[in-house]
Amino acid sequence: MKISKLYYTISGLILFNLLYGPLVRATDSGLACPDWPLCHGKFVPEWTFQIFMEVGHRYYSGLLGLVVLAGFLYIVLNPQRKAKFGSLALVSMILLGTQVTLGALTVTKLLNPSTVNLHLLNAIALLTVCYTIARIDSEKAESKWNFRQPGNYLLFFVSAMIGYQIILGGKVSSNYAGLACPDFPLCYGSWFPEMVGPIRYQMEHRWFAYLVSALVLGTTAFGIFNWNNPQTKFYLKISSYLIVLQVVVGALNVIYLLPKFLTAFHTLNAVFVFLAFYTACFYHFRTTK
Repeated sequence: MKISKLYYTISGLILFNLLYGPLVRATDSGLACPDWPLCHGKFVPEWTFQIFMEVGHRYYSGLLGLVVLAGFLYIVLNPQRKAKFGSLALVSMILLGTQVTLGALTVTKLLNPSTVNLHLLNAIALLTVCYTIARIDSEKAESKWNFRQPGNYLLFFVSAMIGYQIILGGKVSSNYAGLACPDFPLCYGSWFPEMVGPIRYQMEHRWFAYLVSALVLGTTAFGIFNWNNPQTKFYLKISSYLIVLQVVVGALNVIYLLPKFLTAFHTLNAVFVFLAFYTACFYHFRTTK
């Protein structure tokens, strides 16, 4: 099997888990099992919907971990594959280990907001590493990294801003601040409400969303007129479409009082925005040898 096919598959499986995990939270199933790794002391507990969501997430994550381990072994047991992808494969295993640890801490720390947020960010990091392996292997010509391309600081900055916006979104979710402001785009009829309690998390996320949207759209316009790589331009356009969709979905979450699937999709689409922009960066910084 080609490494690219294997790791695109792994990336897809991680993406599904990035929808499944937020659905566990959206259905208030995160503490349906108060212990870990068992559930109420059993490997197969008595089923309720919430236990099904939580245990199903654990089982799926466990199988996903085995697939990541299989990918690691597939790379390191072959000298040629190990020489090219060994470092990235090792990073994927380190991230897998921290993901399992954070998953356990999410339960034992009773959904501590910081732990929940780190769990999400670590999953995105694991996805990024696996996706990078797939992208490198699928290149038609031998390439190398070149971080001295024009516009590198702009791309690094916007990537960091997207990542920080995901952190802010995680704070809203983990602190149950999604409906701290019941109206949109105002908050209790004001653009600048008193920044107390959950309102602070909600408004910081909204204001930063406007900034990140402007940065992504502006970078796309700049890239179209100033960069030559067609793949970079294509994925910048995709990231712009997705950031607009993200703002719309965020508004609908407030207007319709956090429908479970829509709020989970909001998290997933944030990952899509990051992944599309990351892919644009990937092609911008990869040059043919």
